[in-house]
Amino acid sequence: MIIQLILSLGLAGCLFYVMSLGRSSLAMKIALFVTVVIGFIFVWFPDTTSVIARQVGVGRGADLVMYLWIVLTLLFIVRLHLKLRELTEAMTQLARRIALNDTEAD
Repeated sequence: MIIQLILSLGLAGCLFYVMSLGRSSLAMKIALFVTVVIGFIFVWFPDTTSVIARQVGVGRGADLVMYLWIVLTLLFIVRLHLKLRELTEAMTQLARRIALNDTEAD
């Protein structure tokens, strides 16, 4: 019971973070919100993970949660990589414009 409370507090913190995302994409907000809600369900009804795991062909509920966590983590890493790439390209374009403006000013 104590671990459920601790995990619920952590999930509530994540939920607060999701709700505080200002200009983030709606799809990302929805994905994070759904992930947190599923986390609450898995924490408070742990037997459901075993039932779902058996239905999809995984031996234990804990294994299913671990597999889902790995997939979600990889998806977020890819998203962060793409965002970093986008920001790097924008910074390169900005540096080029500044350099061209500096040469025209001289």
